[in-house]
Amino acid sequence: MKNYRNNVGKARKDNSTELADRALYNALKAVFVDGSYCAPALTKTLKGLKNPRSHPFVTSAFYGVLDNNVRLEKLIGELCEKRPDKASAVVLKIGMYYCNYADMPPYAAVNRTVELSKNVGVCSGFINAVVKRSIGFSPVLSNALERFSYANNTPVWLCRQMITDYGENKAASILSAVLPQKTHIRPVSGRSSLSDFKNKVPTAEFTDCGCYVDRAELDVFDPGTYAVQSLSSVKAVNAYIKGFGSGKVLDLCAAPGGKSVYLSELGDYDITACDIYPHKLDLMRGYAKKLGADIKVALNDATVPNEEFAGKFDIVIADCPCSGTGTINTKPDIMLNRKPSDIAELTELQRRILGVAAAYCRPNGILCYSTCSVLRSENEDTAQYFADTHPEFKLVDQTKLLPDTDRCDGFYIARFLRCIK
Repeated sequence: MKNYRNNVGKARKDNSTELADRALYNALKAVFVDGSYCAPALTKTLKGLKNPRSHPFVTSAFYGVLDNNVRLEKLIGELCEKRPDKASAVVLKIGMYYCNYADMPPYAAVNRTVELSKNVGVCSGFINAVVKRSIGFSPVLSNALERFSYANNTPVWLCRQMITDYGENKAASILSAVLPQKTHIRPVSGRSSLSDFKNKVPTAEFTDCGCYVDRAELDVFDPGTYAVQSLSSVKAVNAYIKGFGSGKVLDLCAAPGGKSVYLSELGDYDITACDIYPHKLDLMRGYAKKLGADIKVALNDATVPNEEFAGKFDIVIADCPCSGTGTINTKPDIMLNRKPSDIAELTELQRRILGVAAAYCRPNGILCYSTCSVLRSENEDTAQYFADTHPEFKLVDQTKLLPDTDRCDGFYIARFLRCIK
């Protein structure tokens, strides 16, 4: 259990406790049953919870359940004769988390879970029996890989691949890295600075390009003076433009636009940001306008050659769709529905996008390939495949960010120079 989230158990046993438990259930149901992403599911739930003093409790328990989901699934599998219905499974995970991982007496945890089961209409007798049996229960872990998976709360298939790519010790270090559970923001060039940030939130955790803040602390900043952008995303943009101070840039998979907007602040760049969905273009336009960024947006399918782009750009950015395995330390819901077969499909997509993107790069231009994955198949192997199949390009450099060493989400960037024939 990542104990930085272990603030559970401090709510009083009164109506606010029942409301907090129900809010927690609603947020987790949105993720496990409805397929929502964790951040919007939690945000929506907290907005509907009138007592703000319950927010830390619900947030901590919400992420606590997600942080332990592999373990909780293992307990359900061994303690239930058959798979319970979806609503009951959510209640069981809450109860098992309360009993085995939260700072809460077992009797209180069981009572709260039983009351929650009654409030949401699932069988309280069944919930009571299974949650009680889970207290101190040790599941059967039949081999070293299962033990590694259980210890790191990561699916077996991903653990197998991580160990293959990095070795057991390094894989464990990456998967167990504890990153700040706050929002990373950066100053908008010409409107704010790190010095301004330090005056407004002197106790924040600062990075070399911004700081981590609670959502509530954002109220102290003037609108348009800061951008919400992950540390890994900022570092990726800096890697893209190494050696450049100007030029024509094509960002092929740009939505929601954070990288293009940041890039516009770093030099004299003529930027075209693309996406396949019209509504995302509207989002990018709105975001750029809010931050005063001068970028163009274009509707474009990154997998289909576009003659209008051929040979016209100094920097082509292919920040491709990927497994998201580099972000599981901060977005534990990423792995809920991911399958091993997804990796092969994503790798094929990445290679197709790179093949199309190559035609857009001018001689002496740079093609940037990046993912928020930590898997070699999506990163180094894909970069090598591109180099082998496109001899007119030369691999210039590779940047790999890892949660345990770089204190940010995992990210990979490879840059290729288009040589003059």
